[in-house]
Amino acid sequence: MRRLVWATAVLVLCCGSADARWKAIYASQPAEVQAWFKQQHNSRGEWCCDESDGHPFFGDYKLNDDGSVTVEMDGQPHIIPAELVLKGRNPTGHAVWWYRDTVSGHRDYCFAPGVLG
Repeated sequence: MRRLVWATAVLVLCCGSADARWKAIYASQPAEVQAWFKQQHNSRGEWCCDESDGHPFFGDYKLNDDGSVTVEMDGQPHIIPAELVLKGRNPTGHAVWWYRDTVSGHRDYCFAPGVLG
């Protein structure tokens, strides 16, 4: 029970309970995809913040030699550090970028590359 309370507190601190929401794009996904979102952590051990901040990413990105990812943000290259780039299978069929934009700035949580061909 103590672990459940702690995990809930971590998720609330990460995502902010006032802004947490289940996006319609994910609500209709199969249980496997929904479970995948809920299980994601970056290599720092931080939650990717579930589906509330997971944005489908259909833009161009580059996987860099050091494991980081470069995307274009506001017309400028933006590097997502390697420790935030997820390894393993992504069942969505597209890249997913977990981030928040707030008055204090942009914060990346995780990036899951899509199917690379």
